[in-house]
Amino acid sequence: MSEETNEHRCGYVAIIGRPNVGKSTLLNRVLGQKISIVSRKPQTTRNRILGLYNRDDAQVVFLDTPGIHEAQSPINRRMVDAAVDALSEVDLVIFMIDVAGSAALPERNRLVLDALEKRDLPVVAVLNKIDRVKRPDLLPLLAAWDQAGTWEAIVPVSAEKGDGVGDLLREIVGRLPESPPFFPKDQLTDVSERFIVSELVREKVFRLTGQEIPYATAVEVEEFEEVEGKDLVRIMARIWVERDTQKAMVIGRGGRKLKEIGTAARLDIERLLGCRVYLQLTVGTKSKWTHDRSLLQRLGNFRGGAGE
Repeated sequence: MSEETNEHRCGYVAIIGRPNVGKSTLLNRVLGQKISIVSRKPQTTRNRILGLYNRDDAQVVFLDTPGIHEAQSPINRRMVDAAVDALSEVDLVIFMIDVAGSAALPERNRLVLDALEKRDLPVVAVLNKIDRVKRPDLLPLLAAWDQAGTWEAIVPVSAEKGDGVGDLLREIVGRLPESPPFFPKDQLTDVSERFIVSELVREKVFRLTGQEIPYATAVEVEEFEEVEGKDLVRIMARIWVERDTQKAMVIGRGGRKLKEIGTAARLDIERLLGCRVYLQLTVGTKSKWTHDRSLLQRLGNFRGGAGE
């Protein structure tokens, strides 16, 4: 092994936790670019999303995972399976805890703690959203989590504002094995641009529609064409829902809701691709697609683990 290889660290790091604790926000903050969608609604992330943090002396292969929760429906069980399966691939676990939410205490995180106890993995506990908690209220939470498990470290952060993220990265890199990078250093993720585009559209459905709609929604990119010589990409995507009543709600009166979704998604896609984007959205109905195994695979955008 060369001297250069000896000085370089690389490893897989899973980001896990309950729904809506800031896992995707942390990944996007670390990478400096949105590759994992975020929403105030829980259970937004359906897959494990791989993101690469690169610097001269290290490469961290982050796996952003769906929130671990009591899963009843087939699609939610697939989401939880994706999160738990990620633990079999990694060198280190980042356990995200929302200290400003209703699940700030260890006893409200029993499902995640049980999943960790089944595996002998080093874990860094990350107390997120500290910008929303007064310091006197944070100290008892730090003490409670210190007693709740055997952690490599406990790091308070605000993923949204960036506070403490540098400290967290130092904790992570220092615990990775010496290794050359697993991926090219100019690579940001292992997912395709089409996949990220579909996720960005789905994010806007989450943000701009009512409670029942997002969880019955999938987005399928049907055309993705780079127009030669025009610095333009043409994208046609279909938003799938389960019922005609949901279709009407996504389209909105006079098509206004669908236009709002498309405009918001187009701005994010243009930032992602670095060019102008023509985005055409349509809405279709597939009854009970979230309960159909083959449609879940196709429309739910469920992906395999690292190396697949």
